[in-house]
Amino acid sequence: MNTRIITGTGLLLALALLSQSLRLIIPLPNMVSMFLIGSLVGLCMLVATMRYGVVSGLIIAWATPVIAFMQAMLPFAPFVPLVAVGNTVFVVLGYLLRNQSVWLQAAVCSVAKCAVLYCSFALLFVSFAVPYPVAKAVLFMMSWPQIVTGTLAVVGARYLLNHSSLGANK
Repeated sequence: MNTRIITGTGLLLALALLSQSLRLIIPLPNMVSMFLIGSLVGLCMLVATMRYGVVSGLIIAWATPVIAFMQAMLPFAPFVPLVAVGNTVFVVLGYLLRNQSVWLQAAVCSVAKCAVLYCSFALLFVSFAVPYPVAKAVLFMMSWPQIVTGTLAVVGARYLLNHSSLGANK
């Protein structure tokens, strides 16, 4: 990795973590928080991936759930690797589809991430006694909102990369 990649990845990681921390700074309704923050973090992951490579995106994909757990946004430690795996699917597919249409990339990335997250959390909840209200709330967050936030992240990342100096190889 060269200095440009390390610096770019670090700045995007900082932006993702700052975005994730907005709910601690600004009192937002839960739904607004979920859509806004999920979209911003996904955007950072994809910009890093498409600009600097898969490793850069994966650094953000794996660091953000750890910090979310430390900030009590993820209430249980077993949630961390599940979110990291969902983010990994999003990043890898985002990279593989980077030269396809924005809508194909958005559909595949967001639906795949949603499917991985929903199924993995459902399996976790079947395996362990998780209180019903917690399971219901988490499964909701891992369902269609992931498609919305993933789509917004892909569209936003593609727009930024195509209409700013981020897309230029300097």
